[in-house]
Amino acid sequence: MVEAAELAAPGSGTTRAPSGRLRLAPEAAAVGLAVGGVAFGAYVLVVSAPGRYVTTTTTWFSGAVGGLYLGAGLLARMRRPSNPVGLLMLWVGIGWFAEDLQISPAPVAHTVGLLVRSASSGFLIPLLLMFPDGVLRSRLERLLVAAGYATAFGLIPLSTLFYDSVVRNLLLVHAVLWLPEAVDRVQFVMSAAVVAVLLGRWVKATRPARRVLAPLFATGLVGGLASTLDAILGTGPDSPTHPPLIAVAHVAVLALPLAFLAGVWHVRMGRTAVADLLRCMPTATRAQLRDALARALRDPSVQVGHLAPDGYVDSHGTVLAVAPGRQVSPLERDGRRVGVLVHDPALREDRYVLEAVVSAAALELDNQRLAAEVRAQLAEVRASRARIVEAGDEQRRRIEHDLHDGAQTTFVTALVTLRLARQRFAGREAPDPELVGLLDRIAMLMGEGIDQLRDLAHGIHPAVLTETGLVAALETLAARAPCPVEVTAGTVPGLPPPLAATLYFVAAEALTNALKHAHARTIGIDVRHRAEDGVLRLTVADDGVGGADPGGGTGLLGLRDRVAVFDGTMTVRGERGRGTVVEVELPLCVRDLAPVAAAAEAASGASGEGEAGQA
Repeated sequence: MVEAAELAAPGSGTTRAPSGRLRLAPEAAAVGLAVGGVAFGAYVLVVSAPGRYVTTTTTWFSGAVGGLYLGAGLLARMRRPSNPVGLLMLWVGIGWFAEDLQISPAPVAHTVGLLVRSASSGFLIPLLLMFPDGVLRSRLERLLVAAGYATAFGLIPLSTLFYDSVVRNLLLVHAVLWLPEAVDRVQFVMSAAVVAVLLGRWVKATRPARRVLAPLFATGLVGGLASTLDAILGTGPDSPTHPPLIAVAHVAVLALPLAFLAGVWHVRMGRTAVADLLRCMPTATRAQLRDALARALRDPSVQVGHLAPDGYVDSHGTVLAVAPGRQVSPLERDGRRVGVLVHDPALREDRYVLEAVVSAAALELDNQRLAAEVRAQLAEVRASRARIVEAGDEQRRRIEHDLHDGAQTTFVTALVTLRLARQRFAGREAPDPELVGLLDRIAMLMGEGIDQLRDLAHGIHPAVLTETGLVAALETLAARAPCPVEVTAGTVPGLPPPLAATLYFVAAEALTNALKHAHARTIGIDVRHRAEDGVLRLTVADDGVGGADPGGGTGLLGLRDRVAVFDGTMTVRGERGRGTVVEVELPLCVRDLAPVAAAAEAASGASGEGEAGQA
């Protein structure tokens, strides 16, 4: 298990280039060094041109190699001022030009060239070992770099005192014929050690690391092997080595800055993958997001850590575990940690792509977090509405029960008692006609009150809906209407009580509006179930005056909100003089109907239901 504190360790994120004045110093120094290198190279090519012969490289080739190193080094230094690789490439280019001084026929330039005849190799060894992140990884690598500098700028200048050449060596003290061969042996051992280190690094490298290292390692290995073979087969100072091997080594040296430039171009091309990532993110699941990030970074081992109460979890919901040697980049939005990205450390070399992917992933995780919070808040609001309305609904059911079994029963008993008393009073001799009429009037009023009480109880909660179902309740509603109402229904499955109540109240409200406002003469109620998509449709159509405004009153407007709670739709169509059609479509796959039903009844409002019950 990986704790949040461990994943948030300093240095785990991507490296950001310094900005402002801090960047001006290394960039200005790099530009100055490159310009000075070009001027120095031009001078060397001029003074060494008369001394070139068949076995040496041409002026154009030497200028191309040095110029490419200077250009690539300047580009690398401008892009990543904190990485010493660019600076090393600049010095390799300058060292390459400096070595050509030994070709000059002028004794002074020739002697200086002998002193720096391995200058480029002295910088090339650390360049190969430190690429791409500019860090030496082991004690052996640091030892090789130190040995390279000591050889190029210590042993070689010292051997110049005993090196006899065709052009006069102004520093010659005494010619030692075996010394050049000994120096070649030392350089051979160092070259072999560098090759071994590079091979070992390649074997241990991950796929993303190999992708970054491949161009430079290939050219470096070819050049190193060519130099090694040349050192093995080397001869004395008068025999200038083996032209084919030297040519291969020179081509490798020429290809090395080109390989670096290819790596820079590869980073720029990686931004296309970032664009593809941005297009697929808004609809991506956790697993799809991880796969998209893996494609964008071309690292199949990428893991996304999502925030959890006890740390981080991966795309499958299991606790995130980070293997040793993996890189952890924090995903942050507005200073807030929203997750982590676990990836191969080699991806740090594609800094622009990695930073873009990290930013895109952080944006997506933050959007997912906000969406989850909104869904949770919406669910809490709906649940809160359900709890509030459930208590009110329970009270309405209790009122209906009390009216039916309490007050209504009492009034019926009183009416029966009154009629019995009237009969006994009428059986007496000479009854008072006015008093008999008064008793009959009281009995009639009590009968009307009982009917109104029964209608009121029916409007609060129609018992027929619970006892016989939706279609029977609609037929009862139609039978009580003062105008012809035709009810047609297909095969209607058993409905959950919340859905049945919703359809019933919509039909009752539409029927009430048709009678009160549209002056309809005939009304049709149709109920159909579409088995192919599981949708139940209720249609109420009348032949009234039309022109209904669904937003003009609280009845249908409240019921529309109630229908929307069940993911349903309600439409009202009515043109002047052509009647009105109210249509409701409700899916029958609504989950968690209990709290949703309570919320739906809250949306309908008491006024709409009460008015519908009196239709």
